[in-house]
Amino acid sequence: MTDAMRLNTRNRPTQKRSAQTFDLILETAAEILEEVGFDKLNTNLICERAGLTPPALYRYFPNKYAVLEELGEQLMSHQNQALLTWLDNANRGAVSIADIAQLLRGQLDVTRAQKGGKWIMRSLHSMPQLADVRLNSHKMMVRKITDRQLEQNPQADRAQLLRRNRITIESGYAILEMLIDNPDMDVDATLSDTALMISSLG
Repeated sequence: MTDAMRLNTRNRPTQKRSAQTFDLILETAAEILEEVGFDKLNTNLICERAGLTPPALYRYFPNKYAVLEELGEQLMSHQNQALLTWLDNANRGAVSIADIAQLLRGQLDVTRAQKGGKWIMRSLHSMPQLADVRLNSHKMMVRKITDRQLEQNPQADRAQLLRRNRITIESGYAILEMLIDNPDMDVDATLSDTALMISSLG
């Protein structure tokens, strides 16, 4: 990775004014993403829209990839929280196809609700320097789901659960991308078909 693409974003600052600037940069970038996509997003455009000087932005983000990385982390966090909430509310017994479709619908709603969510998802998939944000998040959720399943059934095959949960997470994410990129598709039917496919893994 070249120096121009290094992702060494600072942790979110704790001082109020700095935290406000940090959030302003992210909010502005998300707005610009919705308007022009990530190819045309750049730090000069963010600064101009947010009323900041480049040095003020560079205190927190060295380049646009670092901004996209932070936006990606936020989106993954929102998606993961929605999944964990669904798991907490799901029946401890068998999960139905309708339950899985409801989970996928929640993931879609969370993504659509985040400003610039469509472009953030695309950047996490298409930019190699951002791929770890998505992959690490998916791996973490696979482990959490698997651990919960093993609590309920300690005799289950851990390797099989990890593999099948990874297939489920990656398949579900791919379907979300497809629906976001193709707004003319029948969402309910697509989510139902996907839930049927996922449920076949048992």
